[in-house]
Amino acid sequence: MLIWPFDILIASEDAEFSDPVVAFGSNGHEFFVHAWEVGHRKAKEMLFTGEAITAREGKELGMVNHVVPREKPESFTLAMAEKIAERPTLGLKLAKMSVNQSLDAQGMYNAIQSAFGLHHLAHAHSSVVHGDIIDPDGIGVIRKQAKAGRLADTI
Repeated sequence: MLIWPFDILIASEDAEFSDPVVAFGSNGHEFFVHAWEVGHRKAKEMLFTGEAITAREGKELGMVNHVVPREKPESFTLAMAEKIAERPTLGLKLAKMSVNQSLDAQGMYNAIQSAFGLHHLAHAHSSVVHGDIIDPDGIGVIRKQAKAGRLADTI
């Protein structure tokens, strides 16, 4: 989920997004805004199962701006960047700050900081229990799930 800090997300139609970090016995922290990006219920499903969502699902949830054919992300992105570059820099900066400040007013910054603290707690726990900063069985869980494919395809 390291893509979430980006302002605009353009994904190829075959892209998938996941956050399997719970398998390591932790909540992750890189940019922990799951509830803002996909809603709290889908965030819990993604985290609890480690299952990926498709680019189309991401767009439906508001996480992805555009889904384009596999051969088009670069040309589509460059065209959008050229359009954005025509706008005044100050206007763009102020618009970005306005949107980001509205998210902060909703508590996003505090949620990120809280998740980071919980992430440290998870590492401390794993260090005591497993002698490592993560649950060493996590990689096996993630690999097994990746080989098995999407859970939604089996239900």
